[in-house]
Amino acid sequence: MAGCGGRVIVVWWVVVAAALGAGAVVWQLVRFPGGRSFAFGAEHREARTALDAARRQVRQLRWTALRETVQARAGVQQSKRAYRSRVRGLESAIARLRSTDRGALVEQFGGIGLYEGALLVGGDDVPLAGARVRVEVAHAAYASYMYVTAQDGRERMERYAGSEFPEDTVRRFAVRIQNASVAAGHEQARRAGEIRAREAELSKAREATGPMTAAQQRLEETRTRHRDDPALPRARAALDDARDTWHDLTGRRPY
Repeated sequence: MAGCGGRVIVVWWVVVAAALGAGAVVWQLVRFPGGRSFAFGAEHREARTALDAARRQVRQLRWTALRETVQARAGVQQSKRAYRSRVRGLESAIARLRSTDRGALVEQFGGIGLYEGALLVGGDDVPLAGARVRVEVAHAAYASYMYVTAQDGRERMERYAGSEFPEDTVRRFAVRIQNASVAAGHEQARRAGEIRAREAELSKAREATGPMTAAQQRLEETRTRHRDDPALPRARAALDDARDTWHDLTGRRPY
């Protein structure tokens, strides 16, 4: 059985080699039409060499023009991508700096939630930066009242029953809010400065179209150079002459 399998493999390779050889013969006849003697004969080798060299010259010039044009076009696209990436990156950074999200919850104390960037009082968001807080105690009612004043002057109030929220815990929470408000104010000032800096960078980035212009100019120059280059027309003329010579020799005009 092993010997039979080996013979099958040998036969398969013989078939493959024969197919490849037949394909090569057909391709040679297509490249150099007119019959086997013209495609393979030694007496016509010089004519085949001349025709093949003319074809190769045209092919190389076309490939060079295509390759250089594709590279120049890729440079244009790359410069555009770099420009868009820079502008969009700065726009995204500015949007993040301007974000007014309240952020993560730091502490929930009764009806007031202290977040990283805001207070949530009775369902209303109060920006933390610039917020002021005071506590009033109604001993008769055994309750504490916390008043939160936003930077725009609007005020909210939350009542804390003394049985659940002793006065000292209410006042300690008020101190935490006040300190957080001061820190948020500093952060707001820092962000404002960073926004101004990023906006200046964005303005420069939007004006920085020089690389795109240069890349587009290189593309146009490449196209013009290859369009006006006399080498390809000369090579095509030489190929036509080689085809005419072959046609005169064989009566068949090659591709």
